Amino acid sequence: MAIQITLGNNLQTTARLEGHTAAVKTAYFDPREDMQPGELLASALGACMLTMVGYAAQKRGDDVSGTQLTVEPVFGGTPRRVTEIKLTFAYPANFTQPQKDLYTKTAQTCPVHNSLREDIQYTIEVK
Repeated sequence: MAIQITLGNNLQTTARLEGHTAAVKTAYFDPREDMQPGELLASALGACMLTMVGYAAQKRGDDVSGTQLTVEPVFGGTPRRVTEIKLTFAYPANFTQPQKDLYTKTAQTCPVHNSLREDIQYTIEVK
């Protein structure tokens, strides 16, 4: 499905799936309430990773409800780009270390992760 993006004032954008009314907005200048495009990229990665975790958990019969992922993009380089993404997974308290390891590895198979540059550094913490 195609996404239509419109540029507004102050370098703000609004993106909508064609034929739908819900929108995702980005902003560049502060003060802002919306994410910058690079932050949105990191958010898409996190959402994709948690979707993979949820999908795998359903197949295994595990309940991963409430699992959280904190994603922090780090910018640098010339030209400016995302050079590192810091990921912190917080699984349910009753999860064993082998479960955490399995789902953290599964998360890294998501399509967004597989589409990003190979030279992005990933720092992963699991709680």
